[in-house]
Amino acid sequence: MSLAKLKQIHVIIIGAFLCIAAVVGVIMLLVKPKQEALAAAQARVDRCTLANTSAENKAVQDLNNAIMEVGRVQQSLDAEMKRRMPDLSFARRDLGMLQLWHEQIDTLGPLLESFAKDKSVRVLNASFSIPAPPANPNDAVFDQDVLVFPLGNVTVQGNFKALMANIRRWNNCSRLVMVNQPVLMGTSPNLTATYSLTCYIFPVAKGGEKIQMAGAGGASAGAAGAAPMPGGPSMPGAPGM
Repeated sequence: MSLAKLKQIHVIIIGAFLCIAAVVGVIMLLVKPKQEALAAAQARVDRCTLANTSAENKAVQDLNNAIMEVGRVQQSLDAEMKRRMPDLSFARRDLGMLQLWHEQIDTLGPLLESFAKDKSVRVLNASFSIPAPPANPNDAVFDQDVLVFPLGNVTVQGNFKALMANIRRWNNCSRLVMVNQPVLMGTSPNLTATYSLTCYIFPVAKGGEKIQMAGAGGASAGAAGAAPMPGGPSMPGAPGM
């Protein structure tokens, strides 16, 4: 199969099915319209009068259906979030920071390294680069709704079917990983595909009350129950491959 022939396949197949986030991303996109439909159904019920019993019954039925649909989609989202998200809560910034250290240093790197070992293709490169976590519990990262980690590039080699399966395989990763636009080169059965990965983590709770730091005119970080600050014991570097 020539590279020229793959251009159409790249547009039709890869663009339609492969360059997507894990299934939880799709489910999240469905929650908002379902919630909007629920709000619209509630508004129709509110506009109905008892004099128009038929319209009122239809509006109530639509409202109940919308409530059930929102609940169904929300259950799917909750199940995927539970399966793919680490239990990170930044309500207490010092404890949340330690949890994030554990996720980035001890968990995420080894998890990706292990998952990238796909026996159905030849892995030519899996160079993940995870940034070091923040060392300040008052860092702005703890106030974000979602943490975004660009992970680096993966290059795999095999026939066309095996490469497509390799890309789709990331939907089974135990973290929410998006496969960005893959680039295909060569001829089958020795095609190569190169793509970058991005990981998304949604914390359970954003940052709570900020911790007074030593030298900031308030209580010391230790008295506030904070984790070690810069200048204390050194933190190990983030794992790489």
